[in-house]
Amino acid sequence: MAQLMGIGEKIKMALSGDKEWRSILVKDANKLVSGSVIKNPRITDGEILTLIKGGIQNDEIMRLICANKEWIKNYNIRKALVENNRTPVQSAIRYLGTMSEKDLAQLAKSKNIGTVISTMAKRMLLNKKR
Repeated sequence: MAQLMGIGEKIKMALSGDKEWRSILVKDANKLVSGSVIKNPRITDGEILTLIKGGIQNDEIMRLICANKEWIKNYNIRKALVENNRTPVQSAIRYLGTMSEKDLAQLAKSKNIGTVISTMAKRMLLNKKR
């Protein structure tokens, strides 16, 4: 059904649809449609966390998530953003400062994140131990 819809209809459904529609439309190739899913007022923190961990391919979605102060208050979302390679480096470094020592140690050893983030995690660990 989603394949038969026009762009305008998809955007309208992304802004007002239920969880099932959001999960379908967030994968849409059109950035306007997938970005509209993030702007849906009924989207939950759990859905955002699932999107981040699921490896979103759309950089615009990552920027929209980073810009939402309500979602950034959630520690698990911040941690997932730091671990996601699509997160803008500036934002990831900012969130890195809020991580616990245990998570910093894990991030410092991780091979799945960027070298810049890994290096910053190592530096922060050394500064905390001093």
